[in-house]
Amino acid sequence: MRLAGKAALVTGGAAGIGRATAELFAREGARVAVLDRDGPGARATAESINAAGGAAVSFTADVTRESEVASAIESADREFGGLDVLHNHAGVLPAGDASILEIEERVIDEVLAINVKGMMLVAKHAARAMRAGGRRGAIVNTASDLSMIALPGVCGYVTSKSAIPGLTRSMAVDLAPLGIRVNAVAPGFIHTGMTAPLLQNTELMEAMRETYLLKQLGQPIDVAHCVLFLASDEAAFVTGAVLLVDGGHTTL
Repeated sequence: MRLAGKAALVTGGAAGIGRATAELFAREGARVAVLDRDGPGARATAESINAAGGAAVSFTADVTRESEVASAIESADREFGGLDVLHNHAGVLPAGDASILEIEERVIDEVLAINVKGMMLVAKHAARAMRAGGRRGAIVNTASDLSMIALPGVCGYVTSKSAIPGLTRSMAVDLAPLGIRVNAVAPGFIHTGMTAPLLQNTELMEAMRETYLLKQLGQPIDVAHCVLFLASDEAAFVTGAVLLVDGGHTTL
């Protein structure tokens, strides 16, 4: 098992990619702390892991509030006696996202707070926990293929996710002396609760599939397997990288 004996934290773990990653981490031997602002969802993921014979705990926290982030990570660190892996995933595609001509200030504040500030706060406290425990840890941030290209009408999301490759490289430089590797995954369109409203538009989905080299859209487990690789010792010589998981979307 690739994460045997390790302790992992997954943010945004209540559903979708975060839940798939938390469950995969557990199957690969990790003890998993599931963090989400959706407390019942986080508990459901942890219960699913425990029912399958794994070991998991859950925490309810808003990643935009540093006190809540610090408290949850301190509790996870204490529960597991250290922290080895972080999947820094919590994010949002906000309702009301729009073009630069129409986007409202509240949407800008929301998407930047969760997708950028929140990711920075979680990384800060997780890395501090790894340093305090003397762990040669691994952090995997979630970016998006829309950090490489842009689509119309989602200026807030594109802007926020475009910050993540830069954050990943900066973290890799800062944390390398501690033996902590930092990478990112950049998913394309994945079937999740966040994208569910778009799935109702059959015409849009068919048109989108045609822009993917593999002529299909992704599932949460497709991303989770890539996160697992970057979090494992198999990627021991990889840091500061952004791994596209987009079915070739950005190639066309």
